[in-house]
Amino acid sequence: MSIIRRLTTIHVELIQLFVICSYCVKYAHLLKVLISNVLCFAGKTYRFRVHNVGTSTSLNFRIQGHNLLLVETEGHYTVQQNFSSFDIHVGQSCSFLVTMDQNATSDYYIVASARFVNESLWQKVTGVGILQYSNSKGSAAGPLPEAPSDIYNQWSAMNQPKAIRLFL
Repeated sequence: MSIIRRLTTIHVELIQLFVICSYCVKYAHLLKVLISNVLCFAGKTYRFRVHNVGTSTSLNFRIQGHNLLLVETEGHYTVQQNFSSFDIHVGQSCSFLVTMDQNATSDYYIVASARFVNESLWQKVTGVGILQYSNSKGSAAGPLPEAPSDIYNQWSAMNQPKAIRLFL
């Protein structure tokens, strides 16, 4: 596990948006914000440490076209598993390894969005960042990557947290 300590650590600040959202729901139309660009190099692996510092809302974290390899949660190493998106509940912290193995001709979206809430009210409350390859030739295009659509079947959403195992 020492390789994890040597990897570049990136703190994704998308989650701050959800602290604001807990108090300002009626101003949600003002809160869709581009938070940051993350510069990366093709072929490298980066550690993304994501914290949900909100008070009432779970969030879903995803990076367009990239797998999230879960390696740590709540300060404990986990059995490594790939996810296309990951739900992070209030007060939780997770670390993912993301390998920059996609076509570097364009940038990719990083998205954090509210989970298990009324979509009509919260769909505008989305944190968006840009994963920018060093040799990228174009900006991110197209729609944002979709969140999981199991909002009406919350039991299926339980499969993700039940799959997490500590690495002993």
